[in-house]
Amino acid sequence: MGVISNPLSGANRRRGLGAVQHCLRGYPDVPHRTVRGMEDIQAALDDFRRRNLNLIAVNSGDGTVQAVLTVLLGQRLFESPPLLALLSGGTTNMTHQDLGLSGPPADSLRRVIDWAYHGDGPARIRRRTILKVHAGRDIPPLYGLFFGSACIFNGIRFFHSRVHRMGLRGDAAHLLIVARFLWALARRDDALAAPLPAGIGAGLLTVEPSHYRLLLVTTLDRLIMGLRPFQPNGEGPLKLTAIDARPRKFLRVLPFLLRGRPHPCAHPGNGYIACHAPAVRLDMDGGFAVDGELFSADRRSGPVLIEAGGQADFLLFRQ
Repeated sequence: MGVISNPLSGANRRRGLGAVQHCLRGYPDVPHRTVRGMEDIQAALDDFRRRNLNLIAVNSGDGTVQAVLTVLLGQRLFESPPLLALLSGGTTNMTHQDLGLSGPPADSLRRVIDWAYHGDGPARIRRRTILKVHAGRDIPPLYGLFFGSACIFNGIRFFHSRVHRMGLRGDAAHLLIVARFLWALARRDDALAAPLPAGIGAGLLTVEPSHYRLLLVTTLDRLIMGLRPFQPNGEGPLKLTAIDARPRKFLRVLPFLLRGRPHPCAHPGNGYIACHAPAVRLDMDGGFAVDGELFSADRRSGPVLIEAGGQADFLLFRQ
C-alpha cells in the first residue's frame, strides 16, 4: 500500500501530519507522499504504479480525491485500478461521508494498515461509478463523484470567502450556507441564488432551456448533512437533480425532494427534474464545481457532457 497526504487540506492544515507520520514509522515499506497540486499527484501515482501497489490511502479533502481519480481513470495508469481508502483530511469531506473512513486520519490509517497487514477488521469494498466531465473542446476531462452548478457553485464561493474565515466546519458550516441560500431565495435579487441559464438533456429526457437555481449530478448515495435529493425515475448510474428559478409549490415539495421521497408536484412541468440517466448534457455558460473544485464552462467550446467514466473501489469498515 501507499499513502498520499495533502498538507494544505483543511483538517490536515489544522492538525498537521505528525500523527499520520507517527503511524507509519513501523512500516518503512509504505511510501508516504505529500502532494500540493496535480504535478505532485501525478508523480506520486507514477511511483506507486512502478512499485505495483494495489491499495492507496488518500489523506485529503474532496478536491485531492477528484485529482487522484482524474489521473487514475483519465490516464489508466494501473493495469488493475488500486483500491482506495479515503481518510477525512479535508474541510467539507462530502465524498468521505459516503465512501470514506470515519474518524481522524491517523486512526483511520491505522485501521487500514491493520487490515492490509494483519487481516484485522470487518472490511468491505464498495464499487462506485465515477463521473467523467467534459467541459468543452480541447479541455481534458475531469473525473469525480459530484458535479454542481448554480447555487452550489455560488455556495462554495461563499464558503471560501466568508464561512471559512469564521472557523466553521462540517455540518455547522453547511447549515449556515443552506440558511444563507434560503434567505437569498426570499430576497430574490441576491447573487447567491442567481439562476443559471441552461439546457438539459438526460437520457430520453429533454426539456426546454430554462434558468435553474440548483443543478447537480452525482453518483454518491448521500450528500452533506445526509441529504439524498434523488428520485428512482429513469435508468443509469448518474443522478440528476435540478430546480427551476421559479418552481411551483416549492415549500411543499422541498422536504420530500431533500429526502429522496416522491411528491406528485415534483415534475418538470412544475420546475423540478430528478432522475437517473446514463449521461447528462448541459448547454450552459458559467461556473461549476467538481468535488468542490471550481471550473467554468463556455457554450462556444461546446456543451458540458457528464457520463460514466469507469468505476473505482473504496475500502470501508462495517460499523
